[in-house]
Amino acid sequence: MRYKGQPSTATSARFDWVDGRTLVVAAFAIGAGVSGLWPAQAAAALPQQVFTSVADGSVTAETPRGEHGRARVLRLRAAPAGRAYLRFRVGNLRGGVASAALRVFVTSGRAAVQVREVTGRRWNERTLSFRTAPRLGPVVARGTVLPGWRSFDVGSAVARPGVVQLALVATRGSVSIASRETQSKPRLKLGIAPLLLAAGDIGSCNSGGDEATAALLEGVPATIAALGDLAYPRGTAEDFADCYDPSWGVFRDHTRPAAGNHDFATPWAAPYFAYWGTLAGLAGAGYYSYELGSWHVVVLNSNCRFVPCRTGSPQETWLRTDLAQHRAKCTLAYFHHPLFSSTRGTATPAVQPLWQDLYAAGADVVLNGHAHNYQRFAPQTPLGAADPKRGIREFVVGTGGNSHHLVGPPIANQENMDDTTFGVLRLMLLDTGYTWEFEPQANGGGGFFTDSGTGGCH
Repeated sequence: MRYKGQPSTATSARFDWVDGRTLVVAAFAIGAGVSGLWPAQAAAALPQQVFTSVADGSVTAETPRGEHGRARVLRLRAAPAGRAYLRFRVGNLRGGVASAALRVFVTSGRAAVQVREVTGRRWNERTLSFRTAPRLGPVVARGTVLPGWRSFDVGSAVARPGVVQLALVATRGSVSIASRETQSKPRLKLGIAPLLLAAGDIGSCNSGGDEATAALLEGVPATIAALGDLAYPRGTAEDFADCYDPSWGVFRDHTRPAAGNHDFATPWAAPYFAYWGTLAGLAGAGYYSYELGSWHVVVLNSNCRFVPCRTGSPQETWLRTDLAQHRAKCTLAYFHHPLFSSTRGTATPAVQPLWQDLYAAGADVVLNGHAHNYQRFAPQTPLGAADPKRGIREFVVGTGGNSHHLVGPPIANQENMDDTTFGVLRLMLLDTGYTWEFEPQANGGGGFFTDSGTGGCH
């Protein structure tokens, strides 16, 4: 049966601040040849979020049944053992967690302190005691503390929204720390960076893969890069309404699309441009750019038969001008057809002029679809020569849920690949670099592949 369900109404972007104020994120229309502000730019202006503890308490071996969950001071001591427990609830993030610092106010004493993860059962302030306290997990950070505000790097323990539980353990000396019952309550200070979630080859009424990958987008404060071939089989208005809109269409207001060959299977991709409106750039052209934090992002149209990619074409001329006008330290581009791919029939030499312009301008990352699999390449030149200093790293992420293509035999500079798993690529865009993580669909979808790493900007 073709029809998947009632088409969903696109939701507006709305994120809450921890103090109850509201940040309303609005989309800005960006046409071909024009660059504009995108919602994550607002997050970049306010790169930190602070969360105070929602529960805390200290316990001591001296009185193993004693309860200290409502005290104004948390007491740490090496011997006899005394430690503190903290709980934070992290939510409504405006991007990815680039850094996390635990801040505590030491009222008196001096001690060598470990910050440790907490494993096992949840605890309650009213009943917390040395006997009932949860088990200590791995050490996250350590340092010597004196009176005043002190910070610990707890980035390894705080990656995404959720409940964060930490323990403070003194290994030498003793200190007292202000609890949440005071104005100087413990707090988590998070550095926030823009997130980009990317995949292509998505909506099909003959597959449930797009619903599975759409679940990975739910609740994530990110811009979504839809890498083309969004509504199978021919990108008609019915295909968009029945096969894309009920899944990924829910996130339309957060999405910046690129057009694929299946989108252009209907003359001039008219339903594609009608569905996206100004979010896809100028109708009939489909190339545009926007800013995401400190990054410049370029979206191109690799359907070169319809929108030429050759040197001197309107698109290539616009690209050179756009890159000259936006000399950002970090630049990312995405379009449907890859220049490099080991999957038979998917490498597309026609996009080489666009790659050449990006390479000459010092671009860092290119994202593509078309091959229904995942491929990651080392930085390279437009001619395919390894170039770790100035090369562009290409990701093929045709894993949006339509189907799987065999990767094929490895080719030059290919670092990782998979053809069994649907999922999305999660990019955190830092000021001088980026992190990547391929996130597979929750139930495996035939595979449980993951990939992650970091890269720097030129």
